[in-house]
Amino acid sequence: MAPYRPIYVTRSDGKLEILSKSRKKEANAPTADQLDSRPDAKGNTDYFKELELGDAKEVDWRRKLGGMLIREIGGPEHPGSNYILAALPENYRLYERVKSGPSSEITDAYLYGHPQGRKKRYRSPGDFFPHLLWLATDDNGDPDNCSCKLCAPDDLQVFKEPDRIKPPEPVKKEQAPVKKEFMPPKASAIGTRPMVIVPQRTHSQDKGISVTKPPASKPPGGTLPPTVARQAGPPPATPTLLAPARCFEQDQDSQWNKYLFRPGELAWFNRGNAWGLSVILKRTLERDLQNPSRDRAKYLVQPLSHPLQHPPTKIIESEDGLRPWLAWSPPSPTHPGLNSTSGLTYNTIDWKGVISGHYGQGDAEVDGSIFAAKAVDDSLTLFLPLTNNTVTTGERTYNGLYLGGEKIWTGEPVRLRIGSGHDIMVVHSIIERLKPGSTSVASATVLLVGDIYKFSTLSLQPGVEPPDNRHLPLRLRQDMEYRNRATIPIKRTMSFWKLAQAQEKLPITDIKGRWYESSALLPILRGAEAFSQDLTRGEIGDAGQWMNARGDCNSVSGVPLKAGMRVVDRLDAFGKSIPPGTKISKGLDGPPEDQAFPKENVVPLVQQLQQQQGQGQGPMAVPMPMDGVQEEMGGKKGLEGQGVVSDGDIEQFMDLDRMEEGYVQQFSEAGGHF
Repeated sequence: MAPYRPIYVTRSDGKLEILSKSRKKEANAPTADQLDSRPDAKGNTDYFKELELGDAKEVDWRRKLGGMLIREIGGPEHPGSNYILAALPENYRLYERVKSGPSSEITDAYLYGHPQGRKKRYRSPGDFFPHLLWLATDDNGDPDNCSCKLCAPDDLQVFKEPDRIKPPEPVKKEQAPVKKEFMPPKASAIGTRPMVIVPQRTHSQDKGISVTKPPASKPPGGTLPPTVARQAGPPPATPTLLAPARCFEQDQDSQWNKYLFRPGELAWFNRGNAWGLSVILKRTLERDLQNPSRDRAKYLVQPLSHPLQHPPTKIIESEDGLRPWLAWSPPSPTHPGLNSTSGLTYNTIDWKGVISGHYGQGDAEVDGSIFAAKAVDDSLTLFLPLTNNTVTTGERTYNGLYLGGEKIWTGEPVRLRIGSGHDIMVVHSIIERLKPGSTSVASATVLLVGDIYKFSTLSLQPGVEPPDNRHLPLRLRQDMEYRNRATIPIKRTMSFWKLAQAQEKLPITDIKGRWYESSALLPILRGAEAFSQDLTRGEIGDAGQWMNARGDCNSVSGVPLKAGMRVVDRLDAFGKSIPPGTKISKGLDGPPEDQAFPKENVVPLVQQLQQQQGQGQGPMAVPMPMDGVQEEMGGKKGLEGQGVVSDGDIEQFMDLDRMEEGYVQQFSEAGGHF
């Protein structure tokens, strides 16, 4: 069978809630009575149930709608391909009505979400298609232009509520609508006309092969004990519904065990015999040659340096060759003079003087990367604007932000400074609030709005399992399931994320940084052997305990943490520490050439110089010692005389083993917290 190519519709008018005639909010879905599946006195049932993404009938609706849409509006030619709507428009949900008796069962599907309320529902893909076509093609978004049966005045239909026999038992309380656990991305942009997007073939679609990353090590104990059953009853607070991903890259980062690092992030990288600091430029998935059935992530990084000389880019073939910026603390500068002078920043340092040896012996590239990384850690960049209400409320909302060295999306968890120190927030909104009477973003306040969760643990009891919160991001749920499979058989305890507060507003200074899956990051930080031993003991802690917080490297005792310097463009945060013309890939959201990798790592500058000199060519233009510097440095020549020391000296300053030792010692002395 030919593969199905997804189509994304970028606009929706769907509503999860509406105002009733009495001006009260009500769910735009079947009522609690209609969702009650209990049989009546004669054993008959008549109820509604929501069809999750992937249900056979739900898939059939999307296939029919995708086929009708591509036939109506046309699109790029893909011979032998079929088309499927990647997801129903936002806030539209498909329900199935089930009527059964002792010897028969009848089912029908109804699509809810129309802004006029639950009585206005679609009974077939054909009924909904005119409305979908209007969503995809009408520039003005005027409902009067829609010709569907619910919007067109001449064809307006009113559906009666389904008749049913009310059971003698008390009516169940109406529950909040349950959001699908995952929806594919909806590409949208402020100020552009609504459109239908037919994505180009991705690596995961080639030859019908599903692209998967190597799964994390399987914890001992297998599946959960068969005696464990779901605990009834809702959580004490109501979690906020997760919005679908709004672009391809956000969708990629929402998936468990796929990519650990993101374009534009600051990261440590393995230089071969030592570790350096870099910015991630692009990423891709490739087949693992050692295990062709799996895929591994590959990255292209640009090492950071001083502004007078820049190393070439480097390809990192696996995530073992990278570490999150906040996994380690940056070391002190290698030049003694830079250590003894307070208040220096990347932009205020006399780098010619550093190279000339005026600050003593050291490695200018290493010190340049250290000061550049600290500047990036103090930066803040908002991206992908969603709404602009500066005239009425003085606020704008965004889909993501670069906070220090990390890239954060809405719909994902972040680590918090407040609470126990291990609490997290699932971010639902990123708000930029201007000062009254001001239009300057430099003085604006940035707030994160989301649900706060606490890590909780219970002793294993027969017939009891932690609440299953389907509103948590997929990465959180998958990681917790992984950890529980390791701890339950050995520790006889089970863990879960407990909702503490919903829709809480927090300033940027309360955010530590990204949340990372323990199942993905701890094997890298701890090492495969140590992590395997942790698994056998059932000791899988939170990866956040091994991480620093954004702002720690620039903090001063007794001085409150600042929100950071607003930077309009992410590249500007790195300034002159990267070569002019450097580009950060937009990945699947950018042009195809954005994703192309160089065939191999570029030959390092020193090696090029040696090769050219050996071939009789003139030396490349590299910074050379100033007059008199050679004598001041004891007659040293070449790169060492410029303050660029040997590989052995670099290893002394940024060596992996020494750094991990120092990290463990620092972590222990701090009582397990940074």
